[in-house]
Amino acid sequence: MVLKFCGAAGEVTGSCHLVQIKDMTVLLDCGIFQGGAERHIRNREPFPFDPQIVKAVLLSHAHLDHCGRLPLLVKAGFKGKIFATDATCNLAKIILLDAAKLQEEDAAWKIKRLKKKGEDWSWVSPLFTNEEAERVFEHFEPIPYDEWVTISLSLCFRFKEAGHLLGSAMVELKWKSNGIERKLLFTGDLGQKGLPVLRDPEPIEQTDWLLMESTYGNREHIMNFNECIEKLREIVKETISRGGRVLIPSFAVGRTQEVLYALNDLIESGQLPIVPVFVDSPMAREVLRVYQRHRELYDEEAIKKVQSGDEPFTFAGLKLITTVDESKMLNEFEEPCIIIAGSGMCTGGRIKHHLRHGIGNPNNAIVFVGFQAKGSLGRQLVEGVSPVRIFGEMHEVKAKVYILDGFSAHADRKSLLQWASNFVNPPTQTFAVHGEQEAATALVQALQERGWNTTVPELGQEVRLT
Repeated sequence: MVLKFCGAAGEVTGSCHLVQIKDMTVLLDCGIFQGGAERHIRNREPFPFDPQIVKAVLLSHAHLDHCGRLPLLVKAGFKGKIFATDATCNLAKIILLDAAKLQEEDAAWKIKRLKKKGEDWSWVSPLFTNEEAERVFEHFEPIPYDEWVTISLSLCFRFKEAGHLLGSAMVELKWKSNGIERKLLFTGDLGQKGLPVLRDPEPIEQTDWLLMESTYGNREHIMNFNECIEKLREIVKETISRGGRVLIPSFAVGRTQEVLYALNDLIESGQLPIVPVFVDSPMAREVLRVYQRHRELYDEEAIKKVQSGDEPFTFAGLKLITTVDESKMLNEFEEPCIIIAGSGMCTGGRIKHHLRHGIGNPNNAIVFVGFQAKGSLGRQLVEGVSPVRIFGEMHEVKAKVYILDGFSAHADRKSLLQWASNFVNPPTQTFAVHGEQEAATALVQALQERGWNTTVPELGQEVRLT
């Protein structure tokens, strides 16, 4: 077997790993690169392999940095199947269509701006269109957890619970080499234990080769989830008392549901007053329907809530914003409120409009509830950069900025090492992927201290597994 690292090697985004064995070529994820000006160039570069020879994509979950280049893969000639859990297929459709819409809107905005300046605009085009996103859906093949699927005479796979997002999965590959059964495990993104709604990541005891995420490989979350809920309560009460608004940049899939779950508990228990809570995301309504359709994937606590008659994502004061006009009207809304909007790293979407209108008000609060990649506007804000550029204009940051990393859907260093301790024997080799260089290197060193053979692969590196 040959393994080639085509993304998320020494960096967080762009998850994509090529696996070749005999006549079978498969991809583990096909994600978009996020953060930094160079992402526009990198996402348009040709794939470092021939998409036409790829027989299948094994998709770990629906976040854009894991599925966002699927439209480009299909456009380049991919004709195989995209295997994922049913929930991942449903969520990926929503995410890809939303991304296509944003790409088309951004391109139209850029063309308008260049025309106004009298500059050449003929080179501007969306990364992919709505039609190109829809072509991906023809290739989806839903697969349940724990069911071995044979995709060639030489290779089979199954999905295991990753606890990162509804439907998220680790991918376990199995084949025979010289009559001996071999296994490779790709973790995708591993979630934290004890997160609301989601089940915990499944412990794995044996594999020969391991591709392990390392997003938080060099640090532990400052707060656990319960501490984050308490801190969120304090921030909301203080901000509301000042007459300000709480702006929460949040991924529409996964993180937004966690925040709503927390606000549900705080408001219905009386720990917070009923305040207007706006979820300003065209995706929110569809995503909530997917969550409601897949309640069999909830953890025990969430299932009990539903059985008792409590709808965990709905409460007094909540309003889902869908249209652009409704979103614009929020900027004229004078009462204290909470606005949850994408994107989670402030790289696009409606949150940028709300930041442009609210970032200069010292009565407001900006609350980050997830990882911020290098080069993103979110990363600049959490690092204290001021002024920052939003839609081509510089804005002083006067709003208070908070980081509640306990909401993160990623396991931190401690949790990653605890999960790794489930292996009876260390894998033959472990590759730390999906982490910035410092984070991946720190995780490698920690695992090496435990006697593991672990490295950080380089982008484009090929490894022969024998």
